[in-house]
Amino acid sequence: MQHTRRILIVGGGIAGLTLGYWLKHHGEQPTIIEQAAQRRDEGYGIDFSGSGWDVAQRMGILTELEGRQIQVESMVLKNSQGQTIVKQPLAPLREALPHPMLHLMRPELETVLADALPSDLPVHYATTIVRLEQYVEYVEVRFNGGRVEQFDLVIGADGIHSQTRQLVFGPESQFAQPLGYTFATFKIPKLADYGANATMLIEPQRQATIYPDRRGGFLMMLAYRSQQTQLPAPDQRKAMLQTEYRKAGWLVPQLIDSINHESAFYCDVISQIRMPRWSHGRVALVADAAHCLTLISGQGAATAMGGAYVLAEELAKTADHQAAFQAYEQRMRPFVDRKQAGARRVGLTFVPRTRLGVQLTRLMMRAAFSPRLARSIGKRIGFDSVLAMV
Repeated sequence: MQHTRRILIVGGGIAGLTLGYWLKHHGEQPTIIEQAAQRRDEGYGIDFSGSGWDVAQRMGILTELEGRQIQVESMVLKNSQGQTIVKQPLAPLREALPHPMLHLMRPELETVLADALPSDLPVHYATTIVRLEQYVEYVEVRFNGGRVEQFDLVIGADGIHSQTRQLVFGPESQFAQPLGYTFATFKIPKLADYGANATMLIEPQRQATIYPDRRGGFLMMLAYRSQQTQLPAPDQRKAMLQTEYRKAGWLVPQLIDSINHESAFYCDVISQIRMPRWSHGRVALVADAAHCLTLISGQGAATAMGGAYVLAEELAKTADHQAAFQAYEQRMRPFVDRKQAGARRVGLTFVPRTRLGVQLTRLMMRAAFSPRLARSIGKRIGFDSVLAMV
């Protein structure tokens, strides 16, 4: 069954691009808008598997993604003096996982998804919605440039700080559930040869990880315990990190000092989005806008692609958009609830609170790569796919 509804997708990230592809595949007329002036370069490394793998396979882009992998061979743990105290190859853990997995940078995944879009699917950058009015037969949208258009449906794929959600459902504070951490990621100068490793410093209340990108450079990810619910202004965030990490060991303070306009700096509070419903009238939400899993889950990008695929598939089945939205939510919500609960459990110990906790984490890392324990961990963190659920 094919329909030719005009559908506005708000957000040109992983979910929005995937949704655009599959809506077009099913005969709809999607348009994507993205608030950024161009495709963004900031983002962190992700483990790509499960739902994302299955959707990518159906799109025929797996080979391209495999060619863009980050080469991470070992996990290295440093102490505060910069000495290596643990080094474990990642191969045993990869082999123990019940699903295939790729290590990718989020911007690389977005690039491949964007390149897969049909040439006649419009994508408008530097574009946002400022007003949205629903009527019986259409949605009227006013854009930041003043233009007003009518669409049959609007899908918010605009992330954890979704403007679509705010306009239709209410303020973010109603739905955001902070997990007690703040994180940041940015490109770093090559002060040392970190090699093909994920190199970590874990101290009480905070951690830092350096890992390679695909182009010979390196990135740092920071995560620390925090009761913040909102961040300071963008120009104050570097100073915030400098304060939090001023007594950190190894090279961490020096690398934070290096942040500049070329660092692709991104920072946010780690929060889940939990909502009683994901649609209202002719508007629906997908991925982080509806149900942010957080980076702690390790499955946000994969689930975003899975949710976009399911939503497009349900819309293709019927001209009744409300029935399609309901079916999409019924398929996705049990999967999402389980992933969010898992992330909350991991969040309890994501960063050790005490020096004893740090010591226990080091012991666990030493043991985690034995074949037997690696298989156990692999089963627990295995990336299942929503596409395989009946």
